[in-house]
Amino acid sequence: MRNVYVNEGFTSPDVAATAFTAAAIRQRGKLLFVRDFADPTLLGTVIVAAPGSPACRVARDGEAEMQLLAVSAERRNGGIGGALVEAAVRLARSDGYSRMVLRTQPTMRAAHRLYARVGFVRAPERDMQDHGRIFLVYQMPL
Repeated sequence: MRNVYVNEGFTSPDVAATAFTAAAIRQRGKLLFVRDFADPTLLGTVIVAAPGSPACRVARDGEAEMQLLAVSAERRNGGIGGALVEAAVRLARSDGYSRMVLRTQPTMRAAHRLYARVGFVRAPERDMQDHGRIFLVYQMPL
């Protein structure tokens, strides 16, 4: 997660130093991941957060929030991101949520295409700014 978000310029190293610790990730919600069985390398991660989580930024009552989807650069375009998003949607549905929401940065165009492909739609009325950065919001009924 740190490699994707920091190395690709989406998160500052200072923010990542606290936001991406194991304890901080566990507090956000349920972590789903894909790893290489030949070694312990994580290939991709995503978090499903409940609306009461202090990490939620856009989820309202009855909505789960998908956060921090990350796939290692070497393994992109192999279906890992799609599998993680679909697993997150299944988890939110099985936990009884009526909608999944997420926020994303405007420059994450590959992620936008993935979200649209699996059924998310833009919710521009919910777009937001946070710490001077613009975030686009997507949602999907479950």
